[in-house]
Amino acid sequence: MNAFYRVGNGMRRTLELLLMMASLGAFAQDDRVSDAQIVGILIVANQAEIAAGQVALRRTQSRSVQAFANRIISEHRQINQEADDMLRRLGASAQRSGTSNAIERQSRNDVAMLNDDDPYSFDMDYLNREVDFLAQLVQSVDGFIRTTTSPDVKMLLVRARPALTFHLDQARQIQFALNRLGFGR
Repeated sequence: MNAFYRVGNGMRRTLELLLMMASLGAFAQDDRVSDAQIVGILIVANQAEIAAGQVALRRTQSRSVQAFANRIISEHRQINQEADDMLRRLGASAQRSGTSNAIERQSRNDVAMLNDDDPYSFDMDYLNREVDFLAQLVQSVDGFIRTTTSPDVKMLLVRARPALTFHLDQARQIQFALNRLGFGR
């Protein structure tokens, strides 16, 4: 029963991620979002990463996952602080969009799923979520870099991108290591 429940959660999670990715991808490539909406999407995505990282700190027993979650929380807070500083300097504010709303809903679902996850599969489920989310976030940031009209927003995105790609690479490495140890089966 437990294994079936995990598979069911995994399939549900995959569908939820596909819907979120379609939403992110559509805004990053097809629809024109304003610079204020781009900043709003970045802030909400960072908040989603922070929330998932906080769950990981409470739930994992793995030192490597703890270190990863601490880095995620710290660096995504820093990116949001840079975004807030930029908005304050410009006298502007971030705007909501369909994409930021979808990410926020997905974040709530992710946190609930991670909180309810089986302790034995938590680390892999958290890392799978990170790899999926960060891959889509990097792709979206790349699209936003090409389409933004604001030099300030472009600089924010260009400065954030290396941290995002590093997080993605690190999540994949930890995921690979856990799979080699047999935790991914």
